[in-house]
Amino acid sequence: MKKHLHYSALLAGISLSTILALPAAAACLKVIGTEGGGTSLTMDPAFNNLNDDSYQQNLVFNKLVNLDANFQPVPELAKSWSASEDGKTWTFVLEEGVTFHDGKPLTAADVVYTFKRLIDPATGSPGTPLLSFLDPAGIVAVDDHTVTMTTKDVVAELPLLIANKYTMIVQDGATSETLKAKGVGTGPFVQDVYDLAQDTRIFRKNPTYWRAGLPVAECIDLKVITEEVSRVAAIQSGSADLILSAGPAALTTLKDDPTAQPVPAAGAGGYMTLSMQTDAPPFDDLRVRQAMKLVVDRQLVVDTVLLGNGIAGNDNPIAPNNPLAYRSDTLPRDVERAKALLAEAGYPDGITVDLNTADAGPGYVMLAQVYQQMAAPAGITVNVVNNPADSYWDLIWMKSPFFSSSWNGRSVPEALAYTFISSAEYNEGRWSNAEYDALVTAMRIETDTEKRVEMVKRAQQILSEEGGIIIPVFFVDTAVLRTGCSGYVPHPSAAIYNFETLTCTQ
Repeated sequence: MKKHLHYSALLAGISLSTILALPAAAACLKVIGTEGGGTSLTMDPAFNNLNDDSYQQNLVFNKLVNLDANFQPVPELAKSWSASEDGKTWTFVLEEGVTFHDGKPLTAADVVYTFKRLIDPATGSPGTPLLSFLDPAGIVAVDDHTVTMTTKDVVAELPLLIANKYTMIVQDGATSETLKAKGVGTGPFVQDVYDLAQDTRIFRKNPTYWRAGLPVAECIDLKVITEEVSRVAAIQSGSADLILSAGPAALTTLKDDPTAQPVPAAGAGGYMTLSMQTDAPPFDDLRVRQAMKLVVDRQLVVDTVLLGNGIAGNDNPIAPNNPLAYRSDTLPRDVERAKALLAEAGYPDGITVDLNTADAGPGYVMLAQVYQQMAAPAGITVNVVNNPADSYWDLIWMKSPFFSSSWNGRSVPEALAYTFISSAEYNEGRWSNAEYDALVTAMRIETDTEKRVEMVKRAQQILSEEGGIIIPVFFVDTAVLRTGCSGYVPHPSAAIYNFETLTCTQ
């Protein structure tokens, strides 16, 4: 989800010695993820909730439309698309000669099935709200290689909106039961060994992949190591070829190390959060939420928590350097105003709150500690509760009134909807605002660009001023390649992983 950064006890701490004890996968390139899913893992794209789900699903599946590093739609299984004159029908032309891993040809029927399944409430996919503009009756296979999507209203950015992590194409008739442990896709790699109990996931090169000459690697050995020190040691020892995401401390350690090559994404995408649940006191009072935000020195968080590897945020998921941001400057710290708001809310002597966190993501604990120090001068006493990482997502996340989290970058319309509208499954702040919901819905179908931009900016302003989420920073996701390896660049989304050109020469 990210998303989301999740961990589970099963994959909570794979040690370096464990990696070295796997001779059967010696010929494979060893890819190390940072956030494990354990028994919650699934190969079913309709339930892609964890970063670990994304690691493995990106190996096996393709999307109809994907996103480039600027979060703009680019062709994948759809080689082209066009809109009708009235803007209500989009036509997608599929690549020909594409087959699933079992040899079945990809046809329009598979695309129709994928999207109808996703928007069917009976499926129960968290991605359903993101595709609410689709009409199941309007998704039609014109012929084997042409799909049309006709909507009741004009959806000006439909190709962008369908390019989310849930929309990887599955076979016509595939079910949640069959997809849970076995993903049959059209992607660059085929599942070979999938034994979660032994933490062994091997993906072999798809010999009939539709993109000529790809993938380059013969196989991928996918592991998760949650400890930063162990990940660094794996790269330095040569027992890992790629770390998918490295925290600031690891990057500092590896900066001048000849064994490693840090590879940053094209820009900041993901963001860190401190989430206040707005249906629980004291955060049900808007004045308290605003005070909690006003104590943040946002550039200080960039400098200390991210060691400069990011940009300051303004409590909404659109970075200030984005042309669609509602403001390009950084919200200033104002301790005196925070004190006054607390007094107005009935807390003239300040408040005491518990901030739950864990080493469940890079920088979580440090952010909590830095926030604790910044809040103190305003009379906000923050008790930092450091929880076990292996149970954080099950027992603390979204269950405590105030907690740490982080999210992957997304396109603007998806980012504003995914965790902030009232009906969002992952509405961390339990925040509900009718005007905000209406704006997010309306912007999807607004054809006037100027009006749509106004809606986008107004929605951000409402969220920043009234929402329950503190978003102090956006981070630049950085992968680390072992020296001798190349062909991998992290995507700013961090839910999109392209392993097609990954290769190692030694």
